Amino acid sequence: MKSFRLLIILLTGITVIVVAAFAWTLSRNDDTTHTPADPVTTTMPTERTFPDLAPSAATRPPTTDLFGARLEVPAEESGVALNQEPGARLDPARPDYLTASPARMQWQRGWGGAALPISGSDGPAQITNGVAQDFAHTPQGAALAALDALGRALSAPEGIWQQVVAERYYGGGPALVNRFARSRARTPDAARYVVVPDGVRVRPGYRDDLAVVEIAHRTTGGYTIATWPMAWVGGDWRVRVPEDIETLWGPGVSTPTLAEAFGSWKGQP
Repeated sequence: MKSFRLLIILLTGITVIVVAAFAWTLSRNDDTTHTPADPVTTTMPTERTFPDLAPSAATRPPTTDLFGARLEVPAEESGVALNQEPGARLDPARPDYLTASPARMQWQRGWGGAALPISGSDGPAQITNGVAQDFAHTPQGAALAALDALGRALSAPEGIWQQVVAERYYGGGPALVNRFARSRARTPDAARYVVVPDGVRVRPGYRDDLAVVEIAHRTTGGYTIATWPMAWVGGDWRVRVPEDIETLWGPGVSTPTLAEAFGSWKGQP
């Protein structure tokens, strides 16, 4: 039962991740879905504000995750990184600096339908052999890395997910790999529960070497919030695995509503 909680509480994928919040919803036969509202406009936009996919990725029409959030469909299931524009990163003086999503934010459909986060300002700058790397040394980079690490650990195919755990998590060793293996074995379709979160924020007190990321997903009667500590190690953000790895499989925090301190990271249409 504890193994299944990873999919229900984490992710979201991350999720990461947070993913289990939706597994709970599914297991309780909750038919409620997040359906995008019909677009209503009175004037045509004068310019495009959404990010372009890399030429190799813009080959298929977009789709949605399990709850109707938009997903771009890249040519590669491992995802395609966008060209990075460091100058587009958020101003640290902004009052919403710890909650606002990065520039040119989008979600790509990965293995098995998993929602993988990609930005054009805070990373990942590259995706090599299925592993995303080079996240910006910013709160947005830390949150992206947390969502990515959990999403890939739960959705990547055999041989790749182990590499994700080895490179994107700090600590845990073989015990962490075995723990993920047991969870994946008990829920073979875990990838479909790696969905776009309902809210993301970095806790106040952010430092360059540590960011505590909180990821919220809707559940029956409210939201579940998962917490992911991220450490800056070797020039990139990595999940700082606690000594007791079962902490990552904890129940999360339930709340009836999301505080305004959470930002929407849905991406742009």
